Amino acid sequence: MLVMKNINKIFQTADIQTHALRDFNLTVNEGDFISVTGPSGSGKTTFLNIAGLLETFTDGEFTLDGKDVGSLNDNGRSKMRNEKIGFVFQSFNLIPDLNLFDNVDVPLRYRGFNAKERKARIEANLARVGLSSRMKHLPSQLSGGQQQRVAIARALATDPRFLLADEPTGNLDSEMAQGVMSLLEEINKQGTTIIMVTHDAELAQRASRTIQVKDGRVSELEIIDNQAIA
Repeated sequence: MLVMKNINKIFQTADIQTHALRDFNLTVNEGDFISVTGPSGSGKTTFLNIAGLLETFTDGEFTLDGKDVGSLNDNGRSKMRNEKIGFVFQSFNLIPDLNLFDNVDVPLRYRGFNAKERKARIEANLARVGLSSRMKHLPSQLSGGQQQRVAIARALATDPRFLLADEPTGNLDSEMAQGVMSLLEEINKQGTTIIMVTHDAELAQRASRTIQVKDGRVSELEIIDNQAIA
C-alpha cells in the first residue's frame, strides 16, 4: 500500500543543507500497524509528513495505494490526502468553540458529503470511540484521553485507508495512553492501516511491526512481530 524507495529530503537555507531523510526505504502492507521510533531529530516526523502528503520529497520513489506520488501536483496530493489519509496529532487539534459533533463534521464538510451522510458518519464514529453521549459537549468538558478519542473519530469519519498518528499519547497520562492505544489496536483489527510515531517503547511494542529511524534512515535493526532481525 505504501512503498518508499531511496527517499531523500533536504531542507535548504542560504548557507546550510539539512538532510532530514537519506535513502529512506519502507514498505507498508494493507492492515499493518507500524510504530516508528527513534531519537529526536532522527527524521520520524519528516517521514510522517511525507507519508501524509503534507511535504514533498527531494528525490526517490514513493507509491501510495498504487499511485506514484512523485507525479502528482499540489491539487492531486491534496485530493489523495483528503480521500485516503486520516491524521491524529499529539495536541488533538480540536476546535475549542465547536462541540464534538461539529468537530467531527469539519472534514466531512470539506469533502462535500450531504447533511444526512455527515450525520450518519459522525454518530457512527463517535459511537465507535465510546462518546455517543458526549457529542454536544465542548472539548474543554472532556479529559485528554476523551479529546484524543474525538480526534480519532474525526480522522476515521472520512473512512481513510491510512491512519497516521504523530505521538498520539504524548499528552496523556499512562492510563489514558493505554486506553487510546487499545482503541487504535481495535481500529487496526477492523482493517485500517496505521502508522504511529511514538517515543514510548512500551506502546511501540504493541504494534504488529516496529521500525527504528536513525539519522534519516530506517536502521539496520528492524523489529517485526516484536522479534529483532538484522
